[in-house]
Amino acid sequence: MPSGTPYITQGLLTSAPTGVSWKIIPAPGSTTAEQTAEINNVCWRATSIVDTYCNQVIRATVDNETLTGPGASRVAVQQGTCNGLLVMRRWPVTQVLAIQTSLNRDFPRAWSTVPAGQYDIEHPLINQYTDTASATSPDGGASILVAPGYVTWAYGRNGQRILVSYVNGWPHTSLTQAAAAGDTVLRVDDVTGWTGAQGFAYDGAGTEPVSVLSVAATTPLQLPNGVGTAQSGPGTVTLSAPLAYPHAAGVVVSSLPANVIWAAALAAASQALSAGFTSISVQNISGSLTEGGKGVEDMVTEYEVLLEPYRRIV
Repeated sequence: MPSGTPYITQGLLTSAPTGVSWKIIPAPGSTTAEQTAEINNVCWRATSIVDTYCNQVIRATVDNETLTGPGASRVAVQQGTCNGLLVMRRWPVTQVLAIQTSLNRDFPRAWSTVPAGQYDIEHPLINQYTDTASATSPDGGASILVAPGYVTWAYGRNGQRILVSYVNGWPHTSLTQAAAAGDTVLRVDDVTGWTGAQGFAYDGAGTEPVSVLSVAATTPLQLPNGVGTAQSGPGTVTLSAPLAYPHAAGVVVSSLPANVIWAAALAAASQALSAGFTSISVQNISGSLTEGGKGVEDMVTEYEVLLEPYRRIV
């Protein structure tokens, strides 16, 4: 089973207005344990469907991406400024952790580290000083600027290899232990991208906004070639204000835009209505009864429309 938290969980899914009776999944008469296990599988498949349709992982991740240039489609040198321009495969880029360069002809690679402060994000999040990726809509870009001289035509076309470590996406996690009202330190399954981020603790009537001051990973992730570490994986997040409500272990804490979470719910529901599960009749979106068929097609169309702005196109 994957680590971390799927985009839609059993608690969120079974309370969402999808029209699916989850009590008969995977089959009528299934035990509670069997229902829980299969719904969890459905949630992870829905997460994979979302990421696959978007051509990238949507949740915040630490990425180590190697590029070749200049002259290739993702590496350029700007005219006038001579800044290096790196176009990453995942977006939005929310933090640049390290950049290393090597001559492309050198084997093994002889990596040199670009000093901190000699690069930044070309199109940072519009609300970068109060939030990371917004919890309501897509924002940000995929390109990074590097100071003159580090990415250069001096070695010819495709003369350099560039290794970029960065964070992209929307922070998404869940509580690994219960939290009480008034708590400011939460234990979660993934701290990636949460420093400075805002999101929501999704807990029914106790749903509340959260703002994160700092994070501490239990075991920070080592970046390539010993250039540093990244706060990623299980650990703690420290909030800027105490919780207003208590929350049980497993409660989702996320800055994923709400339409992405809803798209994941639709991707989960479409599985329950399609072939492979026991035959069930439920109301479809238009109000008529269906067994798979148009009800499933409507859900697929809806989640694809919702996810269209988040797709990677370069």
